[in-house]
Amino acid sequence: MNELKEMTTEELEKLVKEARAELGNRNRNNLILYTHSCKDSAKYHLGKYKHWAKAVTSVDTTKTNGYAFAGEFLSVSREHKLPMGTIIVEVCGNNIRAYRLGSEGKECIEEGRTSAMSEFIEIVATFV
Repeated sequence: MNELKEMTTEELEKLVKEARAELGNRNRNNLILYTHSCKDSAKYHLGKYKHWAKAVTSVDTTKTNGYAFAGEFLSVSREHKLPMGTIIVEVCGNNIRAYRLGSEGKECIEEGRTSAMSEFIEIVATFV
């Protein structure tokens, strides 16, 4: 444990990234079903409000909007099978939520408003 305290911030971040990559490789066979929270909503709702979802692979904390999240866009109207541990950012109108896919399905790790995303982005970055 003392070894960790002697590491620089950059070394710790690299170690965390490598550990998450290894966990991702181990969990590739454990696919979890993901659907957007508004998947079965009425056409009126889907047409009136902005909807999107993204499987996040990295976060640019210098940005203050949805462009901070790099990754693959996911269809709002379909089901997706994704590896356990995947981080999803989901938008419905002015609401934004981040989920981690776990054994119980999607688990909310943070939520906020699209008009004030700086803190939301910082928190999500710690999970990616």
